[in-house]
Amino acid sequence: MIERAVVNSGPLVALSIIGQLDLLPALYAECWVPQTVFNEVAVAGIGKPGAKSLQAADWQTRVWAGLVPDPLLVMELDAGEAEVISLARQLSPCMAIIDERRGRRIAQQVYDLPVKGTAGILVEAHHRGLVSGVRPHLMELRAAGYFIADSVIAAACKALGE
Repeated sequence: MIERAVVNSGPLVALSIIGQLDLLPALYAECWVPQTVFNEVAVAGIGKPGAKSLQAADWQTRVWAGLVPDPLLVMELDAGEAEVISLARQLSPCMAIIDERRGRRIAQQVYDLPVKGTAGILVEAHHRGLVSGVRPHLMELRAAGYFIADSVIAAACKALGE
């Protein structure tokens, strides 16, 4: 089992919206947030979902600064995703937690990193008895305006027989 995770802004915001940000340290012994991601969520995002939760999180002290991502990543992805993938590579074995499809695909196919998104975190949390259902959380996210593809919801619910 992978004990480290590097988290992008999307899952931080999504888990904050549904009051489940504490699932990350419950599932991983080490949770890392690149400085760019922290700034995006907790500084530039003041007043938006996730900002207060991330600032108050006990594990948010694991903010990694001074990371120089691979130039390919910088050209193909936003700065946060590029830093998540770069840091996950440095901390390998490490889970990259990214919701955006393109970032997930590059992390998996180009860099051979294990990847989960918000739905995958909820499924894992359900398997470990940390949440009782996944569909209600995913529907709450959708109702709050967070984009989740129908196929992602279907796959998560199918994995749990919901």
